[in-house]
Amino acid sequence: MTNNTENKIYPSYNLLLAIAFLAGFVSLAYEIIATKVLYYFFNENTLTASSVISVFLFGLGLGGFIFSKLGKKILDKKKFLLVLQLFVALYAAFIFPNYDLVPSAFNFLYPLFGDSVKMMLVNKLIISFFYLILPTVLMGMVFPAIIVMSIDKIEQLPEKIGTIYALDLFGAVLGALISGFIFIPFFGIKTLIFFSVLINLLIGLFIFFQKNKMFIFMVFGFLIISFFFYLLIKPFESNLEIYSHRQIDEKYIPSDNLLFKDKIDSNYFQKVKIRKKVFFSNSPYGALSVFDEVFDKQQHRYLYIDTRIQCSTEGLKQKEVSEINFANISLDAIDKEDIKVLSIGLGCGFTLNAITKYAKVKTVDVVEINPLMPEAAKCFSEFTDNVLDNPKVNMIFNDGYKYLLNTENKYDLIIMDIDHPSLIYSSNLYTLEFYKLVKNALNKDGIFTQWSYRPLPDAQKINYNTLKIVFPKVFPKISGVFNDLYYIAGNKEINMNERDRNFFNQMLGIKDNRISTLNNPYFGTEMMIREIFKIN
Repeated sequence: MTNNTENKIYPSYNLLLAIAFLAGFVSLAYEIIATKVLYYFFNENTLTASSVISVFLFGLGLGGFIFSKLGKKILDKKKFLLVLQLFVALYAAFIFPNYDLVPSAFNFLYPLFGDSVKMMLVNKLIISFFYLILPTVLMGMVFPAIIVMSIDKIEQLPEKIGTIYALDLFGAVLGALISGFIFIPFFGIKTLIFFSVLINLLIGLFIFFQKNKMFIFMVFGFLIISFFFYLLIKPFESNLEIYSHRQIDEKYIPSDNLLFKDKIDSNYFQKVKIRKKVFFSNSPYGALSVFDEVFDKQQHRYLYIDTRIQCSTEGLKQKEVSEINFANISLDAIDKEDIKVLSIGLGCGFTLNAITKYAKVKTVDVVEINPLMPEAAKCFSEFTDNVLDNPKVNMIFNDGYKYLLNTENKYDLIIMDIDHPSLIYSSNLYTLEFYKLVKNALNKDGIFTQWSYRPLPDAQKINYNTLKIVFPKVFPKISGVFNDLYYIAGNKEINMNERDRNFFNQMLGIKDNRISTLNNPYFGTEMMIREIFKIN
C-alpha cells in the first residue's frame, strides 16, 4: 500500500483508467499477432490456438505473481511501468515481424526431440512458449502496478479494483475486435504491430503526463521514437514474403517454358526472376498472394493463402489440372439438359471455367467465403477465359455451410474445392452434418464432388465412411500433378482407372469405422497431423 505523499507523484485515477484500457487493448492485439504468425507455420487449428492461449494466460499470471513478490522493492513505479512498455515495444518490433524465427527454431529443435508426432507437438509448444513468454510476463505486471498506484485508502480497494479490471477487459475486447476485423484483414500484421507499439509508447507518455514544458519535450521524444519504430517495422510495406529474406535471384530459362514474356523477346532463353510477386492482399481469411515462380526451368503461376498453395498453372500443358478433370468427370455423369451447378470455392477459377465450358450447363452459383478471392483469381484470367465475366456465373459471398443451411435452391451438381480440412473455417465442410445439407440441396440423381486432400488410405477412410452414410455410391478419383484426390458421390456409377481402384481397395481394407462430425472432426485432425509433420 502506498502513502499519500507517494501517490501525489502518480497519474490521476482517470488517467490510470485510460492506461488500464490501453494495456488491455495492446495485450490482446499481441496475442492475435502471435497467433496469426504461428498459424503461418503450424496451420490454423485448435492445437495452435490452444498453445497460444495457454502460454499467453500463463505469462500474464506469472507476471502478476512476480510483481506481488517484488512490488514493495520497486520504489519508482512510474519508471518501472515505463520500462515495461519500452521492453514490450522493443520485443514486438524486433521479434514479431521476423517470421522466419519460428521455422528456424523448429528446425533447430527438431533433431534434439526426434520426429515422433508426440515430440513434434512438444516442440511446437516449446516454440510457442518462448515466442510469447517474455512479453506476456512483462504485460502481466502492468495490471497490479496500476492497482497499487490508484489506491490511497483501503476503503477504495473493492471499487477501484473492479473498475480498473473492467476497463482492462473492455480494452482487451476492443483490441481483439479491431485487430481481427480491421487491422489484419485490411492492413496486415506489420501495421498492427506498429500500432500496438505506438500504444505501448503512449502508455509510457500518459504515465508521466503533466502540464509543463518538460512534458512537451517528452511528446517530442515520443514522436522521434515512434519514427524509429516506423523505420524498423515498415508497417505499410506491401511485402508478401513470409520469411524475412527475399528471393531476388534471376536465371535464364527456355523461352517456350515462360508463362509471360518480357518486352524484350528471345527465340531461345530469357532471364526472369525466380519468384515474382503478381498480387497481394490481406483478407479476413489469410494473406492472398499470387506468384510467378520458376521450378526446374518451367515458369508457373501459384495462388497462395498464407503459405498454402491453393492452385497453380502446373499441369495445364499436360492437361493434368485436377480441378478441370473432375469438373468434366462429374458433369459427364449427369444425363440431362440445363444443368444447374453450385461450386463451393473459387480459387484460381479452373473448376469454374471447366463448368461454364460444358455445353449442357445453364447456370453456376459460386459460393466463396473470401470477398477478395475474385481479385486474386483475375490473375489467372488468361488461363480461364475471363470466367468471372461469363454470364452463366453468379458470385455469392458466404460460408458454404451457412449458404446450404439457408438456401432453397436445388442443384444437379455441387462441386467443392476448398482449403485444407484441418483449417478452422474449412473443417465444418468435411462433416456428416454438411454432407446432409449437400444431399438436401441436390436434385434427384444429383452429384456431389469433393476435393479431399491426398490419397492416403488410412486417413481417407474416415472421410469415405462419412460420405457413405449420406450417399449410396461414393467413388474416389485421383488426378493432377499433385495427385489430388476427389470423391464423386451420388446415385451414379463412376468408372475408376487402375490407380483409383488400387487406392479404393486399400482404403476398404482398413478397419476404421470413425466418421467426421461437427462434434468430432476426425478427418480434419488426421489431415492436420499429416500436413504438419509431413507424414505420407
